[in-house]
Amino acid sequence: MLKKIFNADDFGISPGVNQAIFKAHTEGVLNSTSIMINLKYAPQAIELSKQMPNLHIGLHANLTNEYPVLSKHRIPMLVDEKGKFCHGFVDLALLSVLHPQELKRQVKIEVGAQIEKALASGIKLTHLDSHRHVHMIPTIFKAFLELQEEYQIPRLRFVNENPLLTIKSTQGIEWLKDGGLIKNLVLGSCAIADKLLWGYKSDTYFYSIINTCKISRDKLKNIKVPQCYKAVEVGIHPGIPKIDKEYLPDIFDRNVLKNWRLKELETLLDKTIEQEFDNTL
Repeated sequence: MLKKIFNADDFGISPGVNQAIFKAHTEGVLNSTSIMINLKYAPQAIELSKQMPNLHIGLHANLTNEYPVLSKHRIPMLVDEKGKFCHGFVDLALLSVLHPQELKRQVKIEVGAQIEKALASGIKLTHLDSHRHVHMIPTIFKAFLELQEEYQIPRLRFVNENPLLTIKSTQGIEWLKDGGLIKNLVLGSCAIADKLLWGYKSDTYFYSIINTCKISRDKLKNIKVPQCYKAVEVGIHPGIPKIDKEYLPDIFDRNVLKNWRLKELETLLDKTIEQEFDNTL
């Protein structure tokens, strides 16, 4: 039997997302989430988690938005003069080529500090992943691998979605218009490099990238998972934009205000999606 993990990213990013994750777990199929421990609404997320003892919680390591756990003097490569994260995926990938060892060192100590903060809050981490999937960049992935081993974290997300399988089961071409295919190809290339460089192999298939942030019920039909995998993780981003519109000064990522966040919440509230993913190749 294929294990099904429905994981909500961005726990702690905003009140609307926090409430959506609570609702999706208590009323729907959500069984896993990833917390952004360095953000303003992480304490609220931690309090909510105490009411969800069966929810698996991992670290959604954040290296791209707002402020780090460590001071700017310890991780100067990752932040600007104000001590705020200043790089996106492309910049971090470039730094991984120009300054691989120093980038790895600074990433490792910052993500390590985020892990420590999560553990100190009482969270028992079940998995490790990252905001914007930056951990898939080979140099950064190596740092995450070492941290996973050091802290004995059971699972590390590996973005290995087969684009042909997803496209075949998806109606329409939104994935072509919004860059989902390009994103998948970039992350897929990173996955190949991570396998070759570090010998990493995952037994969990990751579904999300082609239809990222636009996963409706129909997107989860006829998804084929290769037989070599024991589990499938559906990465999804539920939210309640109506709530977050009341906290606009705190919203740094306007994505949480999009109606698709509510659509993805509705998807998780439909318990029939648990019936999907049984057909393997």
